[in-house]
Amino acid sequence: MMKDSEFPPVNSPSINRDDKNMAVLSHLLPLFGFMVPGLSIVIPLLIWLWKRDSSPYIEHHARESLNFQITLALLIAVWVALKLMLVGLLLLPLVPIIAIVVLIFMVRAAMKAGNGEFYRYPMTLRLVN
Repeated sequence: MMKDSEFPPVNSPSINRDDKNMAVLSHLLPLFGFMVPGLSIVIPLLIWLWKRDSSPYIEHHARESLNFQITLALLIAVWVALKLMLVGLLLLPLVPIIAIVVLIFMVRAAMKAGNGEFYRYPMTLRLVN
């Protein structure tokens, strides 16, 4: 795992267009998880396992996406448990707000990946190293 100080400069020649495209996909393809549960974790996991040894850039972005999606899954599990206990009255208005924030984080990460920049999701558990 690379530390922040070890990241190559933005638009480094070692980061080619294919790497950037795959990094973007690792952030955007988990959106299919809204339609098919579990895909949001499986897609970045597969990209991470496939490319982690060949491209540090793709490895970083796929790992970040995977950690973000795992964090979201844990938060959703806590939300469902709280909803069942509190009958959902207090937590229901938060759902659209949280969905918008998650979408903004994912699009921002994809934009940074497309520009050749390294990105770290805020407020994310770093479970996969």
